[in-house]
Amino acid sequence: MKQPDLGKKIAELRKAKSLTQEELVEKCNLNVRTLQRIEAGVVTPRSYTIKAIFAALEYNMNDSLEIMPNKVSKTGLASLKWLEQFYRYVFDLFNLKTNKMKKLSILSSCFLIICICLFGLSSESIAQKKNESKSDIGKSKFIKSNGRGIIYLFPKNLSWYVSNRKDTADYKMGNFLVQEYKYNIFLNKEFVGIVHLGDTVILDQGKIEIRRPYCWEFKSPNGKGIVYVIPKNLKMESYSANKDTDNMIVENSHIVEFNNKIFLDRKYCGIANTGDSVIFIKRSLLSKSSLSIRKGFYELK
Repeated sequence: MKQPDLGKKIAELRKAKSLTQEELVEKCNLNVRTLQRIEAGVVTPRSYTIKAIFAALEYNMNDSLEIMPNKVSKTGLASLKWLEQFYRYVFDLFNLKTNKMKKLSILSSCFLIICICLFGLSSESIAQKKNESKSDIGKSKFIKSNGRGIIYLFPKNLSWYVSNRKDTADYKMGNFLVQEYKYNIFLNKEFVGIVHLGDTVILDQGKIEIRRPYCWEFKSPNGKGIVYVIPKNLKMESYSANKDTDNMIVENSHIVEFNNKIFLDRKYCGIANTGDSVIFIKRSLLSKSSLSIRKGFYELK
């Protein structure tokens, strides 16, 4: 039944009780204007207003569900009662006149949980921004160079000159001289740190930052215990292993281990034993892909 019928029903019940509008509003704590608008069908009253009116008229709510606005069902009425009880419970928590210590304890716990959640979300957001900034580095601000298995990122706005010799790499970038000698990095001939194959050396605002590689590693499953180290951004297209041979193709490069002898594209690279690391170095504009064999486990840290 629609709202105008609800207003008519309330008016009929009020008149059956021989009550004036002024007398009815005193019983249900409303104002006369509100009751007049409800009976006239101008407004749709809230559920607790209807309950208050029916209670004042001594009318059973369960028998009147069909005249509730918007066809409120018993399930909907139960939900309204639950929300009303929840609201009263929350409101009572802030009334510290009774059970003060218990309520303060509950409020403190809720506040602490909210703070922990907000801190976790904030930390995750900051970490995500840092990771995004790291992953985006080199796309707009830097130029990239791959020299002898070490990746260099230099500012784009600097003039540059590169010289690679047998044991030394010189990068003249504007007024900065970046050098690598036997995996030692120097800036303007001052020692900065040690790099490993696959590490990234970044020149930014006159300072050098050395970052460890984003590589993945796995041991040969044929029992020889040789560790292969491959950059994560490269795709391993195929892999197979048997009793005496490992075969894998990485970025169109064919790596083979046979009787502990390591080959890259049929070129002999050396011997690797149990615990040794075979590190794949991606090709650059100036050099082909290569393998480096390290005695002992290769630390990625």
